[in-house]
Amino acid sequence: MEQTEKIGFVGLGIMGQPMAEHLLAAGYEVAVYDIRRESMEIAAEHGATPCSSPAEVASFSDVIITMVPDSSDVEAVISGEGGVLSGVQHGSVVIDMSTIEPKTGQKMASLLQERGAEMLDAPVTGGSVGAQNASLSIFVGGNEAIFRRCGPILDVMGGSVMYMGGGGMGHTAKLANQILGVTAMMGVAEAFVFAKKAGLDLAAFCEAATQGAGDSWHLRTLGPKIIAGDFDPGFVAKHMRKDMRLASQTAIALESPAPVTAIIGQFYGALMAAGLGDEGHHAIIKVIEQMAETEARA
Repeated sequence: MEQTEKIGFVGLGIMGQPMAEHLLAAGYEVAVYDIRRESMEIAAEHGATPCSSPAEVASFSDVIITMVPDSSDVEAVISGEGGVLSGVQHGSVVIDMSTIEPKTGQKMASLLQERGAEMLDAPVTGGSVGAQNASLSIFVGGNEAIFRRCGPILDVMGGSVMYMGGGGMGHTAKLANQILGVTAMMGVAEAFVFAKKAGLDLAAFCEAATQGAGDSWHLRTLGPKIIAGDFDPGFVAKHMRKDMRLASQTAIALESPAPVTAIIGQFYGALMAAGLGDEGHHAIIKVIEQMAETEARA
């Protein structure tokens, strides 16, 4: 079904590419930009219109989605040279779906409002599988009326779209969510190395643990991958390291104690130092394995 609003999409990575394809499949006209020409070519095969800059994307679009790695990248694609601000139309909406510092999103929203445009912060969780299956959980902050306007667009990409409050609350909710998830992941890593070193059968232990209070998405989904030695990324370790940095910085600004977050961030720093940043974030177990001189595999 043909849709009336034109969509721009900036950032066609492991998450952005399938998200843009879902919008195309839903009948939206989509203009795209990515620093990798091959990514734009893939999107063009699905019907997207490649552009030469975020500014060109913005000039085409009623709603512009940004999906890039870090706070500095969001600033670059929105307010940098050739950025969205250079081409955005009055009445347009920018939806930032990246995981960044809340204060950066609020700064970009202010700049966009000076141009007569609005912004929602709508980071996602669910990894590449969620992006491919259009089952992402999306945390949204910003003006509630703009959220309602953009709801049908977000619904195309997410299985759960939740309004968190005013500007910055989507980014804040995502960081809190990352704290929840990464502590569960660290628990899986420690428990698996402990179980292996004690002589337990890991597959049997994993299955048994999913039936009790220790169950989690990370145990059920990533536990079997660890046991099989499969560290292909659904969510890369270097991005989790970045998210822990953002969570710690935001916690300091809020004067909210986050000691576990800070410690886990150091473990991801060790993983990065070992050259494993492009593996899945469940590769954090390798740091524990090295310390224990025990490999937790079948």
